[in-house]
Amino acid sequence: MTTPLIILTIILFVLQSLSLKLVKADTLAEKLLSNCFFTLFAAVLAGVSCLLFPEQRGFSPITLLCGGLFGLCFSMTILFYLSAISCGPLSYASFYLSASMLLPAGAGILFFRERPSLSLGAALLFFLGAFYCLSASGGKEKSGRKWLLFCLLTFLCNGSCGIVQKTQQHLAGGREALSMMFIGFGSATLCYALCLLILSRRCVGQDALPKPLSVLRRNLLPVCLLALTSMGGNLLLTLLSGQTKGSYLFPLVQGSIVLGVALCCAVFFREKLTLRGKLGILAGTVGIIVLNL
Repeated sequence: MTTPLIILTIILFVLQSLSLKLVKADTLAEKLLSNCFFTLFAAVLAGVSCLLFPEQRGFSPITLLCGGLFGLCFSMTILFYLSAISCGPLSYASFYLSASMLLPAGAGILFFRERPSLSLGAALLFFLGAFYCLSASGGKEKSGRKWLLFCLLTFLCNGSCGIVQKTQQHLAGGREALSMMFIGFGSATLCYALCLLILSRRCVGQDALPKPLSVLRRNLLPVCLLALTSMGGNLLLTLLSGQTKGSYLFPLVQGSIVLGVALCCAVFFREKLTLRGKLGILAGTVGIIVLNL
């Protein structure tokens, strides 16, 4: 049963990444509003699911704490990533985002007593090569310490999401995953709302910020898709983190997501694959095979 759930998790996260391409948001404020709406919808969806599936409902102190931390890390990941690509190369920022799977994989070995193996080490090297090759173009742009700081914060926050999910399931005995999603996405919504409030006070002029309903009408479909795929994907990943080694699960899922998005963009969005892109797909495929040996 674990393998089908992993496959479904990967599919949901690939759809999440593709849904981001449908969002029509040019300014930081519009992007924050879109994220605020989709995390709010995801929190509502998780809340309704809590009522339907009481076995995954519960608000123990560890779930409250981990849910709040997950929401903070989730929202900060996107904020720092947007900040990184606004002031430096997109390619390396994307690499830092993908390579953050090293953190939950390492945490599984260091803190959850998972045994490392040669196949895991080899797979991680192949995945890192794939992430580098499949990163978007833009490496010739200027960058600096500010950009590097945003990249490192993106790396830490995104990797921390997986660690928090694994920790919650470990300490809660595989329960209360839906409650954690409800708290997590609710906390992320509050973080985005706070950022919008700060941004509104910094902006000068009556029309400095876009109208929320206008942004929602323009992005209703991608917002709903993002809410469904984000909540579903993270819920399954949380449940799986309590049943599967983190050193295996997170590299496999992240590597498959990057590979799946690259293939979908080539097939459905007609994006041309360069030699570097083909090498990245090959490296990612080999990484998945080696990890499963």
